[in-house]
Amino acid sequence: MDEQSARAGRLAGKAAIVTGAAGGIGRATVEAFIREGALVVAMDLAAPLAATPFNASGVIKIACDLADRNAIQTATDQAVAKLGGLDIFVASGALKGGTGNFIDLTDADWDRYIDVNLTGTFLSCRAAARAMVAGGEGGRIITVGSINSFLSEPDAAAYVTAKGGVAMLTKAMAVDLAKYKILVNMIAPGPVDVTGNNTGYSEPKLAGEVRDEVALARPGLPHEVATAAVFLAEDGSSFITGSTISVDGGLSAMIFGGMRGR
Repeated sequence: MDEQSARAGRLAGKAAIVTGAAGGIGRATVEAFIREGALVVAMDLAAPLAATPFNASGVIKIACDLADRNAIQTATDQAVAKLGGLDIFVASGALKGGTGNFIDLTDADWDRYIDVNLTGTFLSCRAAARAMVAGGEGGRIITVGSINSFLSEPDAAAYVTAKGGVAMLTKAMAVDLAKYKILVNMIAPGPVDVTGNNTGYSEPKLAGEVRDEVALARPGLPHEVATAAVFLAEDGSSFITGSTISVDGGLSAMIFGGMRGR
């Protein structure tokens, strides 16, 4: 952490862990934190993590499967040891996608989404919180929920239930961890083009839906979500806890389809 103190940036000297770091929002958050002077451990499944070329130097990679309860604590312990402590934890790891109509939702699919997206978030945040309490200097926990934490959509019962749980888990953690000076907040992204190239979605139907349903008429980009994570991690957000920042281009501010035909 001493090496990081010499770096300029809003997160200079801070030690951070980011899960789901191999792509999309997680990867952009790792790179944004590094640019702001933090020392960062990137966590994800072994294969995608090994194949990810971060556009930043000094990233420490530790493989972790959020569906493996024992692996979460072990990986967190390894990360904290390498970092010399823990100031910031970002729970970005999640399964995405639909599972078909509720009538056809299988037990296996339900368990898979809940295990990774909700239970994995709980276990990883708990491990991070315990490390922060042991450090005695407080910290920041940032969960990555979704617009689906509050709004449903067809064929996604398991996903939206898990993301709704993340929203309430965030509030519960904020209340319980306040006495330890640990602030806990959630980012709720809308549709995000995880390629990060601002070309929108390649599938015409999906691109049209985004254009119609998002006030800014485009998907977000991973770095735009990462910017919110930097804000919640920096000292300037010291009186914000139990809150949600929606990064959705205005999707949640309008009635779906309200701008069709513009």
